[in-house]
Amino acid sequence: MKDFLFFTGGIAVPLAALVIGIILRFKPPERNAYFGFRSKLSMSSDELWFAAQRFCGRLLTAVFAPLTVIAGAVSALVIGLDSNCKFIAILVMTVVEIIALAAVNIVAERWLKKEGERNGE
Repeated sequence: MKDFLFFTGGIAVPLAALVIGIILRFKPPERNAYFGFRSKLSMSSDELWFAAQRFCGRLLTAVFAPLTVIAGAVSALVIGLDSNCKFIAILVMTVVEIIALAAVNIVAERWLKKEGERNGE
């Protein structure tokens, strides 16, 4: 049971980011206070809001589809190993996922800034 929880825990975050990316890409929400790629610029107009959601969705999908597979493979590989190896694997995966989320945020924000300047906002 512990191994199953370790495996599902290992892929939970990248899988959730992948699902959110798919939702943003194909069915972006209306402007709201709770869900979506929210920044001052993305909230400034409906045009920028929807463009930002689709772009961020493409980024999340592109980054987290392979990361979900990699996290699943790493989780499966370390299942039989001792607790220290599992801890190190979880730590490394967490750091990689945080860096990936930060990179998606930075790239999306820079793209949105250029898009906003192009649209005169």
